[in-house]
Amino acid sequence: MADGNATPRPAPHSHSGLAAPLAFVRAVVVRDWKSLLVTLVTCAVAAIVTAFQYQVYTSFVRAGAAGPNYIGGSVWVSAGSIECFDFPGIIGEDYAGLLAAHFPGGGVRRVAFGFAPWTSPEGRRGNIAVIGVDGAVDDAGRAVTDKSFIADRSDLARLDLDGAAGELATLGGETMTLAGTTSRLPTFLGAPYVVTGFDQARAILRMDPGSAAFLVFDNPALDRAVLGEALGAAQARYPELTLRSTAAFAGSSSAYWQRKTGAGSAILLAAVLAGLLMMILLANGVSRFLQRYAQDLLSMLGHGAGQREVWLVAGGIAVVVAAATLLAMMVFTPLMIAAARPLLPWVFFVPADALVPALAVLLSLGVAIVSAGGAVRQFGPEAVFRT
Repeated sequence: MADGNATPRPAPHSHSGLAAPLAFVRAVVVRDWKSLLVTLVTCAVAAIVTAFQYQVYTSFVRAGAAGPNYIGGSVWVSAGSIECFDFPGIIGEDYAGLLAAHFPGGGVRRVAFGFAPWTSPEGRRGNIAVIGVDGAVDDAGRAVTDKSFIADRSDLARLDLDGAAGELATLGGETMTLAGTTSRLPTFLGAPYVVTGFDQARAILRMDPGSAAFLVFDNPALDRAVLGEALGAAQARYPELTLRSTAAFAGSSSAYWQRKTGAGSAILLAAVLAGLLMMILLANGVSRFLQRYAQDLLSMLGHGAGQREVWLVAGGIAVVVAAATLLAMMVFTPLMIAAARPLLPWVFFVPADALVPALAVLLSLGVAIVSAGGAVRQFGPEAVFRT
């Protein structure tokens, strides 16, 4: 026989505290999804714009250093004060022998660069940016010989080329054949990059014999610390030159275009503003949801729920919207970039670059959940009695 004064045992632990919020969120998503559609669409559009603009920005940065990244190497030598690959000076190629003592065990390549007239296979005329480098090869490993050249795939339409080896075109008055293509030289210059052999390019550009735009040392037998010391020693010995690693020169070229044009900063600012708009829209959407379902949430409170359950409902709706926004961003951003390819042939979707916009979506989710705290505090026990 039970003792009437005995202390009742506590109920077994359960997950009933999550059951009601999950059921509420499920009911809203399944039965009243139209109420979320406006918030979802506006957040998704803002996220897609954020991701698109950020991909344009990162593509701009990469395209600004396409030349150094394509040629590679370990050490770049240029005339003093040269900041950008696309605006070189002239140095004597005999510096290769003088500098070899500082960078032993590696080869050296000469690089020429300049602009030249172009006549396409269909007879249309224009300008091209000619890159001449010793030992140039296309993406398939085919070497460039005399009277041949390589073009980037993104520029084939502008050059009236189909991409088949053997097509004829005229570079600076020289009739040459297409040796192959590459995908590593997209550019926003307006003049497509065309790669040929160094001697051929020097003749096309009418550079003085014995001159070069850059010298590139490949894989010297020095570790990173010793290579840095060798760069410093060579720079002190030849102050009329500028010596940098490939990464440093690529960064300098990208930074030059961003400083001189302001385009990179404008594109990045547009991405940031779109991300801020996404945060505002998601936070506003959660606030509107709480207002729309105020009576239902008060009913939950009347049946024993607390502010924690109301907060979980608001957070659940924010998670649903953020997840749908993230999915839409990952699906539609590559499609937008593909659709814009005729206008922006140098822009490519890189999955790794989508991490920053994805973090912006997660940050927006956090802001929405935190901002919902003020509205949730209105759903205290006293709110049930007021109604």
